Amino acid sequence: METSVPVVFVKQKKIGDYDKTLKAHSEGKLQKLLEINGNAHVPEKSYDYDLIVIGGGSGGLAASKEAAKYGKKVMVLDYVTPTPLGTRWGLGGTCVNVGCIPKKLMHQAALLGQALQDSRKFGWQFDEKVQHIWEMMTEAVQSYIGSLNWGYQVTLRENRVTYENAYGEFVGPHRIKATNNKGKEKLYTAERFLIATGERPRYLDIPGDKEYCITR
Repeated sequence: METSVPVVFVKQKKIGDYDKTLKAHSEGKLQKLLEINGNAHVPEKSYDYDLIVIGGGSGGLAASKEAAKYGKKVMVLDYVTPTPLGTRWGLGGTCVNVGCIPKKLMHQAALLGQALQDSRKFGWQFDEKVQHIWEMMTEAVQSYIGSLNWGYQVTLRENRVTYENAYGEFVGPHRIKATNNKGKEKLYTAERFLIATGERPRYLDIPGDKEYCITR
């Protein structure tokens, strides 16, 4: 016999009166009953974050920092699915890692080589044979990009934005599952989400596309 009201039921399962409901909550049983495949109703004002941004490129980073400036609790989820060749990259998006920045650095390297040749016409003399070592250039480019990746993480931390290198997948209203590269899963809730994943180039599915096509 119940000694107090209300009598609580969850999904047609009787929990009991106030005391029994409180006990079930303290033991974690109530939370488990509320969950269905990891998807529980999230009461208003009880979210983990005000905003979760999916995508750590230029747009996602800018939006997350701007929201944090207004006092919002923000998380950024960023994960790069490997290309068909297994290529991955860090925080900052396509432009920073495999687009504008490496392209401009390699262009600058080419200009330096040409400038060395042209300098002889303007009085510069040097005995060493000018040659280019591709591996040294790519190492320098990747080192510079790595410094940018780290800088973005530092900036997020300074703005009190939580960052996780994890793949975001919606599993219910206001609820997202984050899976890291080791397969470990975590669930987060947020009042609002911003999808800033951008796009990836796709092969044409024709003979020779992977061998001879350059995507951008």
